[in-house]
Amino acid sequence: MPSDAARPGNQREHILDEALTLMSEQGSAGMSMRQLAQACGVQVAAIYHYFPSKDALLQSVFEERQYTTRLELLTIDAGGSAEDRLRAVFDTFWAGLLDEEPVLRLLLGEALRREPVALPTGSALLEVFRTGVRMLLEQYVPEVGDVDRVTEVVVAQVFSGFIRHIFEPGTDTALIGAELVELLVDTVLPATASV
Repeated sequence: MPSDAARPGNQREHILDEALTLMSEQGSAGMSMRQLAQACGVQVAAIYHYFPSKDALLQSVFEERQYTTRLELLTIDAGGSAEDRLRAVFDTFWAGLLDEEPVLRLLLGEALRREPVALPTGSALLEVFRTGVRMLLEQYVPEVGDVDRVTEVVVAQVFSGFIRHIFEPGTDTALIGAELVELLVDTVLPATASV
């Protein structure tokens, strides 16, 4: 009986999972299709059956994450003060970003190397992220006033925390998040922020 990875319905997903692992470690240029095939336990032709090129594979790694669909399903605890709800919005995106760390590391690395597929993919991902933050702010924290500006502040805080996490790997991500969210609350809701 074939393993789950060898079953036709799961083979494409298995290839994408292995590609993400290898590319996040080595970059897309550092990973060969032969190396990927070996990691998946398939012939190189099986990789090309699903993905005609390495660029198509890289693009699929990002698209398969279905960020737009996942963001549409987001909710937060709507109780508590405006500060608590703003913290919940931040925490939702902070946790989501950390869950997607391998994808984001790969995307950042590919963008820094100016890989053609990375720039439009990263730009689209950033817009999906902004849209999700804006949606939750409008729905759960209308007190923030200028939602577009606050959206940019939330996005900046989350991504600055991610960069800090990359360059200070020994620092607890919960501590990074806690520091950033308090700065966010103090900046966005200064009149009502708790001391």
